[in-house]
Amino acid sequence: MTKTSFLQKNSVATQLIKIVFMFYCAVAIVITVSQVIIEYQYTEQEIQDELSINQEIFEPILSASLWNLDKEQIQNTINGMYAIPIINGIKIEQKNKLLTATGTIKHNDKIIRYDDSGSPMELDTNTSTNLFSFQFPINYQFRGEPRLVGSATIYSSSSVVIDRVKMGIILLIINSILKTIALWVLFFWVGKRILLEPLHKLVDTINNVNFKKLDKIEIDLNNKRENELTIIENAFSNMVSKLADARQEVLNSHLILEDKVKQRTAELELAKAEAELANKTKTEFMSRISHEFNTPLNAIVGGSDVLNSLTPDDQKDNKYLIDNIKIAGKHLSMLVKDIMDVVQSTKDEFEIELHNCFLDDIIESCINMVKPLGEPKNISIIYVPQHAEVLANEGRVRQIMLHILTNAVLYNKQNGNIIISIQKPNPHNIEVHIEDSGVGISDDDLERIFLPFTRLNYPIKQCIDGLGIGLSLSKTLVEHMDGKISITSKEDIGSTFIVSFIAAKTATPAVDHEKAVN
Repeated sequence: MTKTSFLQKNSVATQLIKIVFMFYCAVAIVITVSQVIIEYQYTEQEIQDELSINQEIFEPILSASLWNLDKEQIQNTINGMYAIPIINGIKIEQKNKLLTATGTIKHNDKIIRYDDSGSPMELDTNTSTNLFSFQFPINYQFRGEPRLVGSATIYSSSSVVIDRVKMGIILLIINSILKTIALWVLFFWVGKRILLEPLHKLVDTINNVNFKKLDKIEIDLNNKRENELTIIENAFSNMVSKLADARQEVLNSHLILEDKVKQRTAELELAKAEAELANKTKTEFMSRISHEFNTPLNAIVGGSDVLNSLTPDDQKDNKYLIDNIKIAGKHLSMLVKDIMDVVQSTKDEFEIELHNCFLDDIIESCINMVKPLGEPKNISIIYVPQHAEVLANEGRVRQIMLHILTNAVLYNKQNGNIIISIQKPNPHNIEVHIEDSGVGISDDDLERIFLPFTRLNYPIKQCIDGLGIGLSLSKTLVEHMDGKISITSKEDIGSTFIVSFIAAKTATPAVDHEKAVN
C-alpha cells in the first residue's frame, strides 16, 4: 500500500473528511430545518390548546350576557379576553351574523380590526394577517336544557408563535453551528493519524471471518507502539475467542432448548386435558344439581296447585299460605336456575325475553317472601307502591330484587329498617332504590362486591350462608335487560342499591294503590 500525506488532495483521509463532512452538513441542515418546523407546529398547537381553555372560562359569562342581550357586558368580556397576550382578536356571532368584535378578526374572508368599543377601524399595515382561530358554541342552560345562543371565535397569529419560539430557534441554530465546527476539528485531527494500513488489515480480517472456523482466525496489525490500534487488535482477538466459545454454547443451548420445548409442550397438553376434564365435570355437576333440586321443587309447586284447587271453604284459611308456598317454590326453582345461569352466561347462551311488567306487584311479592327472614331481628320493610311499569322480564326482576332484599335483611342490624323507593331520573329510565341500615361495606370491598363466587369477611365471620353468586348474577341479569346496577355504602351506617330499568314504552292504565308495606 502506498503511503500518502494527509493534506494530499486525493488521499483517502481527505476524501473521507470531505464526503462525511458534506453529508453531515446536509443532514444537520435538514434536521435543523425540521426541528424549526416541528417547534413552530408544536407551539402553534400549544397556542391552539391555550385558546380552547378560554371556552371553559368565558362561556358561562358570555352565555348569560347573550341570553340577556347585554351587549355592554359582552363587549367588556371580550375586551378582557383580548388582554391575554396570545389573543389577537375575538368575534361574537349570533345566528351566523356578527354581533360584536374586538382586535383583529377574519369575517367574510376579510381581515378587519375593531377597537375596544366594537367599532371597525383602519387595519395597521404591520398587523399580521396570517391568523388562525378556535371557535366554540355558546350555550345557555335554561330549565336544565342547553340552548345555543351564539358562537365565539378567538384569533391568534403566526407572529405570536414566532415570538414564543424565536429564542429557541436561535439557540438551535447556534448549537448546530458549534457541533459542525467541532466535528470538522475532530475529523481533521483523526485524519492526520496513520490509520489506513492497519484499518485495511482489520477490515480484510473481518471480511474473511468464517463463523465455522473461528479458531483459525489471526490478526497482526504490525503496530509497534501501545495505542488505540493495539487495543483494537487485542479486543478483536478476544472477541473472536469469545465468539468461538459462544458458538459452542449456542449449539449446546439449542439442544437443551429443544428438550425443554418438548417437555413444556407435553405439560401444556396435559394441563389442557385436565382443564377440559374439570370443565366437563363442573358442567355435569351443575346439571345433576339442577335435576336433583327440581324434583322436590316440582312437588312443592304441584302441591300448591292442588291446594289452590280446593273449594273456597277449604282454602279460605289457607289462601295466604298457599300463595306464599307457590311464590317461594317458584323462587326456589329460580334459585336452582341461578347455577345454570352462571354457567350459561360464560358460554354466551344467555337470553332473556322482555315485556312490560309492574314493579309494584314484583316488589310486594318479594317483601312477603323475605319478611319472615327479618322477623328474628325485628326488621321493618317500608315501601309505598307506585304505578311504575318497566320493559324487563318479571321473573328476572323478582330474582334481582330477592337477591338484594335478602342481603339487606341478612346484613342488617337489630331493629333495623329497609326503605324501598321508585324514582324516575328521566322519561326513559326507572330506578329502584333499596336502602338499608345494615353494617355497610368498606371501600375496598365495594370493588369486589359484584365479582362471582366472592364472599366478604363479615358474612364469613358471622356464619351467613351463601355462595357469593347472587349480586354477580343480579348484575349480569340487569345488564342483559339493558339496565344498570350500582351501590353506595358507608361502614356501620348502611348501603343503598340502585337498580335502573328501561321504562315501558306503552304504559298500562294505572291501578290505584292506597296501601304501604311496612
